[in-house]
Amino acid sequence: MGQLWFVRHFRTPWNSEARLQGRRDIDLDDPLGKGDLAALAVNRKELAGQDFELVLTSPLRRARQTAALHGFPAAVPDPDLAELCFGSLEGRTWADLEAAYPGLWGSDPHSLPLGEPFADFLERIQRVQQRVANANTPVLAFGHGAWLSGLRHMLNGTRGLHARSIDNGALIRLDLSPRSSVPATR
Repeated sequence: MGQLWFVRHFRTPWNSEARLQGRRDIDLDDPLGKGDLAALAVNRKELAGQDFELVLTSPLRRARQTAALHGFPAAVPDPDLAELCFGSLEGRTWADLEAAYPGLWGSDPHSLPLGEPFADFLERIQRVQQRVANANTPVLAFGHGAWLSGLRHMLNGTRGLHARSIDNGALIRLDLSPRSSVPATR
């Protein structure tokens, strides 16, 4: 089947400040904002009655908390779903990243001084992609914006990443089956 249902974690205080979270283990906003609550209601309706071969989550709290809010407290933590490690850039703002490295996030993220080699990040994504491609029913995963952007980067052959264009709480469906040349998204 090869279908991935992916939910980006809900907002954190650092999302509100446009900070790079990376591997920082940050809790969700408490209480959740109106937008997150609305997304949760829509997502829960979409997920109701759906059978998943696997339900995975990033090991980071914000993703695990999002999984629990969706009714999946026993989602299996998978280190391959962890967010990109931004290294010394974590805690800095997206504006700081752009000022220090103009245009590189969107055009050549391989050249950024990250906390993990970009090739290793893509390798982690590819391992999840292979698990999903071999699944007989959809796989549900709770994770992060840069991670999903990295997957789209690999699938579509784009040069850069666009994590900030993925809303917190968004539910995205992707066809990762080997026979699919272009991923379906919603």
